[in-house]
Amino acid sequence: MTDHVKFAAAAALLSLVLLSSAPVAVAEQEPAVAETTPAAVVVGINGHYRVGRPTAIRLAESTRSAMESDGGSRSEFALETLDGDGVRVRYGTYPTADSEPIELGYVVPGSEAAPLQIQRTTEAGTEVVVQTRFPAAGRPDRGPSMIPAGMPWIVSVGDPLGVDQIGASNVLLDKAAHIAVTRIESADRLPFQSLGYDGVDMVMVNATGVPVLEAMTGEQSDALVSWLRRGGHLFVTLGEATERTLQAAPWLELLLPVEDVTLSRYDPAAFETFTSSQTPLDVFQGIKLPRREGRVLISGRTTRRVSAVLGADYVTGLGHITVVTADLDRPRFAQWPERLDLIKQVVGELLEEQTGERDSRTGSTSFSDLAGQMRGVLDQFVIKPRFSFSVVSVVVMLLIALIGPLDYLLINRVWGKPLLGWVTFPLMAILLSVFLVIQAAPKTVADAADTESAGGDSTGAASPTSALLRANQFQVTDIDLVNGAGRGFAWCSLYSHDPVRVDLRYGAREALAPLEPKSSGQPGSTASRSFVFPMGYPGREFGGIQLAGENTVFEAYSVAPSKIDQEVGRGVKTELNGLTIAPRSSKSIAARCSFTADTDRAVAVIRRPGSELLRGALVNPLPYDILDGVLIYGNWVYLLPTRVPAGSSVAELSELRQKNFRWRLTRQQSADQSTTVTTPWSPSDFSDAKRVAEMILFHRAAGGELYTGLGHHVLGDLDLSDLLVEDRCLLMGRTEQPLFELDVKETMDDSAGFIQPGGRVLSMVRVVVPVRSTRLN
Repeated sequence: MTDHVKFAAAAALLSLVLLSSAPVAVAEQEPAVAETTPAAVVVGINGHYRVGRPTAIRLAESTRSAMESDGGSRSEFALETLDGDGVRVRYGTYPTADSEPIELGYVVPGSEAAPLQIQRTTEAGTEVVVQTRFPAAGRPDRGPSMIPAGMPWIVSVGDPLGVDQIGASNVLLDKAAHIAVTRIESADRLPFQSLGYDGVDMVMVNATGVPVLEAMTGEQSDALVSWLRRGGHLFVTLGEATERTLQAAPWLELLLPVEDVTLSRYDPAAFETFTSSQTPLDVFQGIKLPRREGRVLISGRTTRRVSAVLGADYVTGLGHITVVTADLDRPRFAQWPERLDLIKQVVGELLEEQTGERDSRTGSTSFSDLAGQMRGVLDQFVIKPRFSFSVVSVVVMLLIALIGPLDYLLINRVWGKPLLGWVTFPLMAILLSVFLVIQAAPKTVADAADTESAGGDSTGAASPTSALLRANQFQVTDIDLVNGAGRGFAWCSLYSHDPVRVDLRYGAREALAPLEPKSSGQPGSTASRSFVFPMGYPGREFGGIQLAGENTVFEAYSVAPSKIDQEVGRGVKTELNGLTIAPRSSKSIAARCSFTADTDRAVAVIRRPGSELLRGALVNPLPYDILDGVLIYGNWVYLLPTRVPAGSSVAELSELRQKNFRWRLTRQQSADQSTTVTTPWSPSDFSDAKRVAEMILFHRAAGGELYTGLGHHVLGDLDLSDLLVEDRCLLMGRTEQPLFELDVKETMDDSAGFIQPGGRVLSMVRVVVPVRSTRLN
């Protein structure tokens, strides 16, 4: 009997185990959404992308072919990923063509290997066609990869000229290169919008890439030119194959200050001397560059002993082009040992090999980039009134006076009822406590706006709302009056005292309309070229911890394109809907805008020949007053009056106070005739927004990382130190009213409309003004 009982018990236990494990097995075999292969989509530029940057998303050719067979070309798509806080965000897409492999849209990945989901909506319904992840960080030379913020990123249309081998070593444990190079072998991998180049440090073009240049569409060419004129860097080699290169890329000839495309034979001695080479070169051919344009990098001679320019850097808009008059991809240069040294010296700081000593200097802070310090500045919200020690002392003395002499004299001497003190004492303590609690309560939106307006900061018009919404903003608008390029960047930290769900519109509207050329024929094009996206991501740059997985507490929100002007290549306008903000927290939102500036507003500044001094009058070309303005030319800065009204002029620049520009940035002063004192940079100081902004705008001119101890990779494209050249000067100052408008609507309240929340706004503007040289009378 005992054996039978044991056998029955064992059989029952085995059956229970099998029954309990059956549902788990079924659940594992039938996931809700199947993970597809990463090869189903192409992210960024040939699989390379940066976290926190707009990244192009397109379907792979095999995926497109499979969907076109069942009517996929007429589908509507939606792209979904996670932002830096792990919250799901859905990005709208553009209309897709039937044959061209164009982009679906742009997303901003919030972390490395963030999930990516592509949904398709047809007449039959909505389905998930791609469920994958962005590539993880790795070696960019071996395929798709996330490129870290501190690693230079170069897109090569043609031979990379050995740049992809800088820092690499096959002897020392297969050491990877310090520079990420994306080699383009097919034109369909290039972006159709200038947003696709966001995060790229330089684009290289040479004769090997002529087939790719010939296959580029008009939208792709416009995207590259727009990126260049709004702060990009292009490196071009124009040697024997110059004619073929310019025929394949006619836009390149329009950007260069070359009237006639003629070739010359050059003596290679200039290259040999420039690189201190002991290996001789043969005579080579190259384009003839003007001698009085741009910044000459290499001077040499032709075979006829005529002086010539062999390398130069030309400013175009807010960007610049570096040109070398030789086909460096030819075998004669490929076999020359000093070819890479020549490229390094011509390009400059970008190709310098990085060392590991710099990161140790930022140990005092949680972040390693200037963007992290600006994020700390924007997160300073004055929610409760601050009382000084003197006010607190007066309150304590008043309480002592009430419960001491006054209570004793009034209760004992006047009324003669000592027992009444047991009532008056707690009553006065309670009334005073209630008064102090009311005074220390959070401010309303209107009160916050009134308080900060009295402090002199620009604020938006605030309206009462159930939640306390505040927005601290940093805005910078760059206007080039030489080539007609304009761009804007706005970053806000939106704070909510109560939990709230909002719709947000952020972009340049009527404020920048007067800057557009009157003959453009496209009213409103300024606002149609903006992109709103969540700013910030976990990592060392911002000082945030790496988040794992999705934040399921908050609902998904969307970054939707507007219903107008959605054609590919004509620009984007987006708005953010359904954003949830937790109580007593903030959310960072940014916007990038591009527009065409009216060059008819340009009024040249006169330079004294043979010197860096300016003379004559300066006219404010903007329709806005400039506050705390300065005029920057070379290494000198002219301090303008506190307010320069719109259209007014400063009579004589030579009579203004002048200072060394680098000294002004670093607060350097002369202690005596032989020594100077420099104010050290404090990364933990979040009190001076203007000083942090000036360092972001001219970090390299101040000494770069050697001075601040911080990198400048996240917002490095805002640095216009390279535009401090001979034929241009920069007018910089603040505007009284912000040029970007932030409108917020609380979706929890059906009756609520869009409002402009109160908060501190720092609106900076920089204007590129032409400089011409004239002789003194």
